[in-house]
Amino acid sequence: MKLQSLILLPLIIFSISCERQTLELTKENPDTEAVQTPTSNPPSDNAPVSSNLTPSNGYRDIETTITLSYTDADSDLATSCSISTLSNLTETTACACSSGTCTVGVTGAASYTGTVSFNYTVTANSATSNQSSVSFTLNNLGASSTDEWVRIPANAGGMGLSEFYVMKYEAKAWNDGNTNSTIDGGEVDTDGCNEGGCSTANWGVGTHAPVSIAVNQPWRRIDANNAAAECESLGANYHLISNPESMAIARDIENVNANWTGGTVGTGCLFRGNSGDTTCGYDSATDPDSGTGRDVRAKHTLSTGQEIFDISGNVWEWTDWDSATAGFQIGPTSCPFSGNEELPSVSCGALASADYDTDNGTYTSTEGVGQFFGGSGGAALRGGFWGNDTYAGAFTLSLFNSPTDTGDGIGFRCVFRP
Repeated sequence: MKLQSLILLPLIIFSISCERQTLELTKENPDTEAVQTPTSNPPSDNAPVSSNLTPSNGYRDIETTITLSYTDADSDLATSCSISTLSNLTETTACACSSGTCTVGVTGAASYTGTVSFNYTVTANSATSNQSSVSFTLNNLGASSTDEWVRIPANAGGMGLSEFYVMKYEAKAWNDGNTNSTIDGGEVDTDGCNEGGCSTANWGVGTHAPVSIAVNQPWRRIDANNAAAECESLGANYHLISNPESMAIARDIENVNANWTGGTVGTGCLFRGNSGDTTCGYDSATDPDSGTGRDVRAKHTLSTGQEIFDISGNVWEWTDWDSATAGFQIGPTSCPFSGNEELPSVSCGALASADYDTDNGTYTSTEGVGQFFGGSGGAALRGGFWGNDTYAGAFTLSLFNSPTDTGDGIGFRCVFRP
């Protein structure tokens, strides 16, 4: 019995050793049937999270660009966006994302003022956000809801400018006596000169606001510095019209058939407005002129189809030479005064053709475009006034006066730069 036990003991030890090696081989080889490899799904992607927005107020009939807001826990960048449920708005520039920044352009319903809104979502890595809202207010252009302004598109007249808005009419002087922000009867000065004749320089400054309405005569007897200040008093982005902006309007007008007496560009002459000239313009019974029921030559048609009044004739308009610098800026003072010069004959090294000349480059007062007056004052006046006859025109430019001059025949016009 003892001998048998001694024989069996090595066998038992050998068996245990083999089992241990089998287990160890199994651990080293996961493909064996003895081991089951656990499986797991990749972590799910988090959707971006959008937020409700209340951007700054916009303006009626002007596109507002909104940058949409979102966060993403995975730092994914949005690649697309969508808006819906627009209230008193139209999507005028499609919602799109670039490098993770999403924007959309919206414009209010025609002439609408008040609260507007829409909803939006953004999508990043194929995951779409929650829906959030955007709400803001559209205000009027100008001082009152009855102000009329027209849009001048980007690069109008080939001048390379951004889009801007301009008064449809020369500025009138409004005193909101009952403070209801509405232009009521009797609140706009009738003759533009304090109702008692044009004898007081800079009358109305600080008590009146410039408005663009058809009725009543233009605000006169105001110098260039005060005209610029009055435009700026309307709020941010309001300014006295600049010379490049005046040129953009004039060159745009020049290339519209409806503005020429012959019915096509370059045929006959460009409408000269209230200038005492019945060939290219007309002689109003009331000087300066006002209203909408005037001779058709009081207005010009823009390439957009909108109309603008009194760009030539009626009253001279103060014009800021440099829109990039605060305050009224004078133009060149080195152009000699040689009387009235035809535009193609102007010789002044301080002027570029884009400062004064037509797009065509050969038109003269015979074609109704106006003339040039040099001088050492440097304060730009454009358009001419009712007594200028052939001197008046959409391109007429005078550098004769100083910024502190005033006169019965000098007014102004404001612009809004979005």
